[in-house]
Amino acid sequence: MTTIAVKEEVIPNYNSIKIAIWMYFLLWIFEGALRKWILPGLATPLLVVRDPIAIYILLRAFYLNVKFVNPYIVLSSIFTLLSLAITMSFGHGNLFVGIYGARIMLLHFPLIFVIGAVITKEDILKIGRVMLAVNILVTLIVYFQFISPQTAPINTGIGGEGSAGFSGSMGYFRPSGTFSFTTGLSSYYIVASVFVFYFWLSKEACSKILLIASTIALLIALPLTVSRTAVAGVILVGLFALVGSSTSFKSIVRLLVAIIAIVVLFIILQKTTPIFSLGTEVFMDRVDTANEQGGGLKGSFFMRVFTDFAGPIVSLLNEPLFKGYLGMGTNAGSQMLTGKTSFLISESELGRVGGEQGLILGGGLIVLRIIFAFGLLFKSIKLPKEDKLLPLIFCGTALYLIIQGQWAQPSMLGCAIVASGLLVASINMNSKIE
Repeated sequence: MTTIAVKEEVIPNYNSIKIAIWMYFLLWIFEGALRKWILPGLATPLLVVRDPIAIYILLRAFYLNVKFVNPYIVLSSIFTLLSLAITMSFGHGNLFVGIYGARIMLLHFPLIFVIGAVITKEDILKIGRVMLAVNILVTLIVYFQFISPQTAPINTGIGGEGSAGFSGSMGYFRPSGTFSFTTGLSSYYIVASVFVFYFWLSKEACSKILLIASTIALLIALPLTVSRTAVAGVILVGLFALVGSSTSFKSIVRLLVAIIAIVVLFIILQKTTPIFSLGTEVFMDRVDTANEQGGGLKGSFFMRVFTDFAGPIVSLLNEPLFKGYLGMGTNAGSQMLTGKTSFLISESELGRVGGEQGLILGGGLIVLRIIFAFGLLFKSIKLPKEDKLLPLIFCGTALYLIIQGQWAQPSMLGCAIVASGLLVASINMNSKIE
């Protein structure tokens, strides 16, 4: 009797990597809380609190033979290492500043592809449900920050000193939530809105009580942030959700129901919730002020996106072929070099990359990020109609974060890595064994 041996497929166990990714995700949200309230004396070292986790994830991914290395990682690593060598040989020569700048592409950028390789659809949904719950907590903190004076403990700045609030309107400041700065909070709400839209539009299981509560929290929080970027970013995510839902009649119906529900909630909150009414008034006053200065909601986001993209590209053409300023464009780098926090090169991301590394290496990284972003968009569009909703909604925030997200700032870097990694995972999720 002949025995036929059947080769069983071994399912990789990535639990250790997934646990580390969860830690990276949670530290992105609560890093600022650690630096402001819990461990203010360790505010400076906590600036790189996610770096050891990133190193562990990469080493573990290599050990478990995760297929994540690709031309994006190889080319970005080559550009960065060459830039580090030039910086140490002919540039500012500060090793710590150079390494701090190099870690962005050497440690964090590859995590996008590790997350995309190991995270499954169920993992994404779990992260989404957690974000819905955390959204309520963060909004409560934002509420108390908004109504409290800047001297109140909840508005304490990094290291337990000063205020974390930023100028807003009508005497009210832009809160920072659990983040170090208001930009981190704005980007957080944009990413959280991805899951709010998705769970409303999809058939995936989610507590309706949690979803409704988180939706209300998001609506209340947006005006309280006094951030035009947050509001415009959520609107952009909504537009991508509209595109993603247009492939299915049922999704279109769900979208219409969701829009009606949101409008009704907005009216109810405006009429019955004083803090929401006040926040809306403060937000609109800031928009009006910006209009008088030639900005406004459109100018603050969509036109600024264009100018922040076009300006540095034009400036890049005037840069030397190579520059040895790696890390100098970060706030931490400027602190180490000059003793004070300032933008030594450029506040915009593309301006920083080109100004640090020059036309060849900096330009190469910029082109790489642009190609990567549009590649993800095209992959999302080409997916079967039943699979493209989540990736397209994620495109509403991840594409901007990849191309122009301020990766020099730790909270924005964490946001970009998480959002982009989940976008890659959502594109790949149907090819994975769950």
